[in-house]
Amino acid sequence: MRLILVVLCLCYLSFAGAEEPEKKLVNLCENAVNQETDFKVTGIYGSPIEPEWHPAAAYVLRKEMQRFEVLQREFQKKTAAWRFEFAEMVGGKTVVFVYHLKHLLAFCEGPNAFFVLRK
Repeated sequence: MRLILVVLCLCYLSFAGAEEPEKKLVNLCENAVNQETDFKVTGIYGSPIEPEWHPAAAYVLRKEMQRFEVLQREFQKKTAAWRFEFAEMVGGKTVVFVYHLKHLLAFCEGPNAFFVLRK
């Protein structure tokens, strides 16, 4: 009898989670790149389920790009609320790391590293 109740509860919980449609969160960092810079986001650098890149991790990645001679040029842009760190690679791709100046971590509601193209 207990086994039947446990199975029914598990089935109920699995179906209850499936009923709620998945809400698409607005990525604040992606919006900031599109609105505050001369670039347009074309894709996510990395996985969409990864947390935001910490500034120290992005710094190490850019240094590794330099070491392997993949990085052609890097530059920054700051606004009142955002810091954008751009890295142009040899093949023509550009990656931007976006950070909010007051809340460095967990602000974007998603990834903070994107492939971009000039508008």
